[in-house]
Amino acid sequence: MGRTFELLNEQTAQSSVSKFLPPLADFRAGFVKRTTTESRLPYAEFVGDLNKSESDAREYRLIRLPNGLVAMVIHDAVESKACAALDVNVGSLADPPALQGLAHFCEHLLFL
Repeated sequence: MGRTFELLNEQTAQSSVSKFLPPLADFRAGFVKRTTTESRLPYAEFVGDLNKSESDAREYRLIRLPNGLVAMVIHDAVESKACAALDVNVGSLADPPALQGLAHFCEHLLFL
């Protein structure tokens, strides 16, 4: 099981995390501490350049929550609906031997 996680970590380190970020983006650097306006909750915001098309009118922000979750927030002024997407960057190769199918099961829990 340990070897699987080592291989996944090597693959993550070698590949770009997102097409919006520079290659090999470092989620430990480039963030500035901020707090939410009303509830004063802490978070960190990425202050580096995000790669996007010049014709893309949407506004992008990359934030890191206190629990370590990194989220991309996209604002589209002409869209009337909201949506969300999630990429956990792990899957069935990380399932413990005693719990095969755990990643797939957790995927279904997202839609309850």
